[in-house]
Amino acid sequence: MTALGEVLRRARLIKRLSQDGVGASVGYSASWVSRVETGKIIPDGVTLAALCDLLELSRDDVGLERDDVHRRTMLTLGLGVGVAAVLPASAAATEPKDLVERALFNLPESRPASREALSASLSQARNLFQEAHYTELGETLPSLISGSLASQAHDVAARAYVLLAQLAIKNYQGYSWIAADRAGGAAARSGNPVVMGEAAHAMAITMRRAGEYQAAIDHLEQAAARLDHGPDQLAMRGTLLLTASYSAAQAGWRGQALAFIGEAEETATRKETAAQKLYIPGVFGLDQTKVFRVSVHHALGEDDQALGYASKIDLRRLPNAERRGRTCMDIARVWRDLGEPDRAFSALRALERFAPEEARRPKVRAIASELAALNGEIPGLRRFSQRIGAA
Repeated sequence: MTALGEVLRRARLIKRLSQDGVGASVGYSASWVSRVETGKIIPDGVTLAALCDLLELSRDDVGLERDDVHRRTMLTLGLGVGVAAVLPASAAATEPKDLVERALFNLPESRPASREALSASLSQARNLFQEAHYTELGETLPSLISGSLASQAHDVAARAYVLLAQLAIKNYQGYSWIAADRAGGAAARSGNPVVMGEAAHAMAITMRRAGEYQAAIDHLEQAAARLDHGPDQLAMRGTLLLTASYSAAQAGWRGQALAFIGEAEETATRKETAAQKLYIPGVFGLDQTKVFRVSVHHALGEDDQALGYASKIDLRRLPNAERRGRTCMDIARVWRDLGEPDRAFSALRALERFAPEEARRPKVRAIASELAALNGEIPGLRRFSQRIGAA
């Protein structure tokens, strides 16, 4: 066991945290945390800084540079505006965590803008998310958030913060709470039940990632209760039900999980129209329920059923690159857990073709590392791992 792994393990035990809880907080799996603690994997600088924040470790404990930890600590405390303002141009945010920090703590000054301009900017940001252009999205969000706040366009601000929460959920879980909370506040001020549903969806995912399964389900059910008519409301309701199903499945509550997804399927059957396109997180319909069936049955330990649903999915019918990439990741997880690293890697390669930035997510890097541990001789895996930052 390396010195670093031992330091992290002891700090986790002192704080009485599980490997699953630590992994969820920084966007990785429990098995990834186990391999870090046993010295099989060395986390990158960004993830190591996040672990330090979580476990209350100093730079000397893990060998990080003082400036890096100091800057991240200041930003975590909400003092990022002053710090970022004096950083040189070469220190512009490029890492996902830095992009989220800037949108939370260092918004540019903006004047009120027209409704048309804000709607156009929101549409552009939404398209960037759906096509998995996360770096460009992170660079776009600060001005969109600032402009919508200056204009008191609460629905636009809420949806922009939802996008920010999704970006944080994908790349750095630590800040998703803040973004989702701000989305919820703006959504409540808008009074729009669909926008409130989108914000609740982002917060519930954050709760689920932290292991708060019942709280996540309660939050989703409360939001769903406000949605009962019209294609947009029904589509949002169906999306909330799917997320409730996956939350219940992760908790091991099979009956609830299947009841929620069954209700979502019934909703999709009632309203399978083009009008169901949502601002976030994509398109709700029968294809989306099949995608969730894969992850729900996998979480319940029913991998044969998960693969059965995966075989029914035509990736070309899925609405965007983000959704196709996510589906490939879910399929890769199933094959990994069945001890089929070659097939799992095939799914990861498809993911990278559909959405290159999705392939660089911490969760995907963790899967690649796990596949290498199962069979490091898979042709192309080493190069792939290096390309996405997993090696």
